[in-house]
Amino acid sequence: MKLLGLGDNVMDAYLFRGELYPGGNAANVAVLAKRAGAEKSGYIGVLATDAAGEHFRTVLQAENVDISRLRRGVGRTACNYITLDDQGDRAFSGNNGQETVQNLYRPIITSADRMYAATFDVVHSSIHSGLDDALPALSHCADLSMDFSSDGFTHDNVARLAPLLRFAFFSAGERSEEQAMEFASFAAECGVPEVIFTMGLRGACGISHGKKWHVPATPVDAVDALGAGDGFIAAFLRAFYDNGADAAAAAADASGFAAKCCLHHGAMGHP
Repeated sequence: MKLLGLGDNVMDAYLFRGELYPGGNAANVAVLAKRAGAEKSGYIGVLATDAAGEHFRTVLQAENVDISRLRRGVGRTACNYITLDDQGDRAFSGNNGQETVQNLYRPIITSADRMYAATFDVVHSSIHSGLDDALPALSHCADLSMDFSSDGFTHDNVARLAPLLRFAFFSAGERSEEQAMEFASFAAECGVPEVIFTMGLRGACGISHGKKWHVPATPVDAVDALGAGDGFIAAFLRAFYDNGADAAAAAADASGFAAKCCLHHGAMGHP
């Protein structure tokens, strides 16, 4: 399986550790897909030219992610601030503002990018990447996968993007499994063949060509759950293409891989 990550990247600033970790859904999925066994992984996005951006670039190279179509922008790297709350749980507590390369620039997807995308089985992006306008043309190049996270989906945007997608990933957040499956049914009715909801410790559920499935979470003594959902996506897509398109079996594989992602700080490590 060959996967191209398209769009967002960010540094996760662990204030309680004094460390920055590379992150962002599209970049995470590209890296973690390669770790999960993808034959090839690539990434298109914009990295800053500051020290954090240079670190991010060297991490992608170290993880054997192809960055031949990577963009660089003069400026500073976007950072999400992460703290510990009174119960010791990780919490997002702001960011370093809008004057960052990731917020100021978006990659314009060219014909050369589309030719490059056509060398992959699937292009994965996120709703927070702001590249929806590029998806219609890319849908003719490879299968499309979209992460809507827990806060990026509405009935309107899912209905609009559904005809372009083969995979739609959602995080249930505080929603019950019944609520997740209700929305999954809506996405499936809009035309998404593979709809997947991750639910943390409750496992994952979805609808594959009209057939509902559920898999349990894999127990683990977690160090940090940041990036586990992205790990699930990466491993699911790798397994799906390699096992003959069995979504439930792919989700079971992805559950185990996502658990391993919880054994280190940061989505992919590399502080």
